[in-house]
Amino acid sequence: MTGTLSLWRKDEVVSPQGFTIMEVLISLAIIAIVLITCLRAQNQSIQVYNLSRDMTIATILARQKMGEIEATGFPELGEEEGDFGEQFPGFAWKQAVSMTSFEEARRVDLSIIWKDGIREKRVDVVAYITNTKIE
Repeated sequence: MTGTLSLWRKDEVVSPQGFTIMEVLISLAIIAIVLITCLRAQNQSIQVYNLSRDMTIATILARQKMGEIEATGFPELGEEEGDFGEQFPGFAWKQAVSMTSFEEARRVDLSIIWKDGIREKRVDVVAYITNTKIE
């Protein structure tokens, strides 16, 4: 017996016409959903990065400013505010020094403030500084 071996059965022959319009539309819809999901994830990643960067900068600036306050000695009562100049545009600080129940100690409330779009963000630090010059 001689014959040819056919890989295709007659009822499984691929149509030479190609894909139907419905198959193409469904494929495009799936691709669009996947791309939108990827773009959303990328956008959220950028937002988280920006917030993380700003929080890190604000924390470093708070440590620097608190170090300056501690280095000047026993702080005077009252409030002050300012910014960090051209090196850190958009970042400002507010400081409030108040009395405590102990005469030798002062409470220092320090806030580092910046704008994130239209919202104001802040890092708050509280420290107690004692008078090392006892009279």
